[in-house]
Amino acid sequence: MSGTRQGRGGEPPDRHGSLGPVEPAEGTRAPAARPSDPPRTRRPTKRQIYAVAALLLAAATLVTVRHAAGPNTAARPEQAANSPPPYPAQIAHFHYAGVRSAATGPGAEFVLLLAVEDEGPGPVDLLALRQGYRGLSAELLGPVPRRIEAGAVARLEVRFLVTDCAAAPPDAGMPFLDVTLRNTRAIQTASQILGDGYPGDLSRNLHIACPDSDIRTRVPVPPSPNTTVR
Repeated sequence: MSGTRQGRGGEPPDRHGSLGPVEPAEGTRAPAARPSDPPRTRRPTKRQIYAVAALLLAAATLVTVRHAAGPNTAARPEQAANSPPPYPAQIAHFHYAGVRSAATGPGAEFVLLLAVEDEGPGPVDLLALRQGYRGLSAELLGPVPRRIEAGAVARLEVRFLVTDCAAAPPDAGMPFLDVTLRNTRAIQTASQILGDGYPGDLSRNLHIACPDSDIRTRVPVPPSPNTTVR
């Protein structure tokens, strides 16, 4: 019998014929899907470990410094207020200010001017003033002690009198004055070199009070005590 072969139920046969769909052969079946493996964790490198350690160390250091500096910074104004003032010789500065009155002849006295400046922060008292030459006395005119306020400049008059021409220097090379100062910190005696002008004016007046001669004789004048402290 010729013609096209019909399938079951009158349906046309599929392309596989009557054998049905082709099943995969043994060993060709796709493997069953397995659950995915968890992602592998990457270990940090040495460089990363060192970087983290450095950051932690820097943070710890900053916290420590801030902790240490905080209380100290707050206490600095109080510490500064309670700290002692400088020594008086550190803040009182003396300068030569010229001739007030010159010697007029043998045995005559003369007066030289000084300026003293107090740089603060507190007042300074001038208790005494002396000079180191034998045969010559120096006396601070005016009230003693003399107070110099912080930031102020005071003018001083110092009277010199030759008491012994044989002992007095013919020329004052590098003369200085010893001053005794006081403030709330201490009492100090310090030597003051007054700078330019003072040695020349002092020597000039010494030559007038003791004229040059082969034999320098004693000037018969009463001794004048140095500045006293009240």
